[in-house]
Parts: sequence; structure tokens; C-alpha cells
Amino acid sequence: MKIGVISDTHIPDLRRSLPARVMEIFSSVEIVLHAGDITSLEVLQQLQESVSLTFAVYGEDDSPDVKAYLQESQVLEFGGLRIGLIHGNREGRVDVNSRLNRLLRRDPYTPEYINFVLSRFSNVDAIVFGHTHIPYAKVHEGVYMFNPGSINPYRDEATVGLLEINNRGIRGRILPI
Repeated sequence: MKIGVISDTHIPDLRRSLPARVMEIFSSVEIVLHAGDITSLEVLQQLQESVSLTFAVYGEDDSPDVKAYLQESQVLEFGGLRIGLIHGNREGRVDVNSRLNRLLRRDPYTPEYINFVLSRFSNVDAIVFGHTHIPYAKVHEGVYMFNPGSINPYRDEATVGLLEINNRGIRGRILPI
């Protein structure tokens, strides 16, 4: 099973629409996961109509319409594996520190941040998250943590992700767009 993974689209705030390359990459997927900061429901409608069944959660920059329509987090099951889906932002002072780290181009994947994301779920095989705009794919405490980055270039390039689930487990790839 192939799953397209996208986050931090920020449409129409940072981009007018999804790049054609995203639609090309996702043309062979069975499911799309969007890890928040969608900004407009039109993005989800476009993915649902043009690509595939789409599951999403909201992020801190999403409009009230998006937040009313989606949950903050959810657990989905595909191919016998449980996947937690969350944006990954934190409230208050810690979020200010996260933004400062991004501005200073520091690595946001501190042990404290990883533990925060892990603590949001129990009994999952993987967690898909966004927020940092920086791709990430590592196993922590037996949980595969996957961030596809963002379609809006932050450090080097714009990216999306693909997850593949088979009888051996789950594997992810980060793809430039």
C-alpha cells in the first residue's frame, strides 16, 4: 500500500495552489495524509477529488473553518499498522522557542520535541507529523516518526513524502517537488 504524505501547504497564504508535481507524485497512491497547516479546505477537496481518499488534521495556522472540520489528531489503521496523525505544534512559550529555532536555522528535532510528539499517542507503529517544514524519518522507542517537510521551501527544497506499507512493515521516502 502506498500513502502520500503532505504537510504545511499554507494555501493560499504562501502558495496559490498545490504544485503539479505533488499531483504527479501522488498519482499512484491509495491514500493521502495531510499533517496540518492546510489553511484552506480547498486543498483537501483538490486532493480528494484529484488524487485519493484523504485524511487530515489541523495545525495552528489553519482557519476556523478548517479547525471546525478536522480533529487535532487521529489514529488510522492501514495494513494492520496503527499510524498517529498530528501537526506537532506546541502552545505557549515552547512554541515561541520552536519559532526562534527555525529562524536561527537550528535543528528542531531535539529530544524534548521528539518526546512531545511521541507522548501524544500510545500503541502506534508510526507517527506522521508536520509543523517544522523540515523532513524527518527516524525510529524512536520503536515508533517510526515521519515528517514530509513542506511544499514551501524552507531550508533547501520543497518536499512531500511517500509511505509504503507491506508485510515487512512501514518505510518512508522524502521526495523533492
